[in-house]
Amino acid sequence: MNLFNGFNLGFKSFFKAIPFIFKNKLGWTLLIPVILNIILYAIGFSLVTNFSSYTSEYINSSINIESQSEIIQFLPSIISWIIKISFHIILFFTFSYFGGYIILIILSPLFAWISEYSDQIINETNYPFNIKQFFSDIWYGIIIAIRNSFLELLSVIIVLFATFIPIINIITGLPAAIFLFFISSYFYGFSYIHYNLERRKFNAKNSILFIKKHKGIAIANGMIFSLSLFIPFIGIMLSGITAIIATVGATIAVNNIKDIDNYNKTTKIDFKKVNNTKNATYSHCTGRYINYK
Repeated sequence: MNLFNGFNLGFKSFFKAIPFIFKNKLGWTLLIPVILNIILYAIGFSLVTNFSSYTSEYINSSINIESQSEIIQFLPSIISWIIKISFHIILFFTFSYFGGYIILIILSPLFAWISEYSDQIINETNYPFNIKQFFSDIWYGIIIAIRNSFLELLSVIIVLFATFIPIINIITGLPAAIFLFFISSYFYGFSYIHYNLERRKFNAKNSILFIKKHKGIAIANGMIFSLSLFIPFIGIMLSGITAIIATVGATIAVNNIKDIDNYNKTTKIDFKKVNNTKNATYSHCTGRYINYK
């Protein structure tokens, strides 16, 4: 599957997930991340407001202004206003860049469950509840979210450093912002797809190779979730809704990859007639022949 076909499948699956959720009476799950996001943002807003107020009061008490100029006398108030605005802008961008991973980590039990439940509906089967497997899905979901957040942060740092390098900084700016957007979309989609691979007993290496091979699906799946985080004020609430849709969408997309189980195993093939090699092991995940004898 090439990048374009994968992107097309991921995008279509995301929007197919919306009627799927309501048709199968899963609409109530959309409220859980919304409520959580409101609580998290309220806590963050309260902490930032209190911290900025404390900082402003400290600066005001430290500045001794004896000037008769009204403009100079207003200087502490101006500084206080700038500090408060700056801290709230930092809060907004922190949620924009890392709020998605906070959602992925905290709500990993919900995403693991809804991914499995959607899979049961699609395949018209019933997986027996395995508490060990369930907590394994949650644990690896958290690990993947943490791993991806560090990789995305590393990408941001590299791009920021590139802006200080002559000649290279000419091509940064809008292209760099677009690049980082697609990177974040890929890693978000990676996390949603991984729940399906963990359920199919993919190990970490095969999961990474599989998603790299189907990166178009991952980018399309995580794109709308990534976009929602940048919408002022309501983005935090919308991101919770798009997270649920992306989880179901990833499950629909994965079930449309007919030979998915072949990506998690190797097949013994005799290539003696082809290249005078007695035995070769073909990896469907890497697309290469390995372990020649």
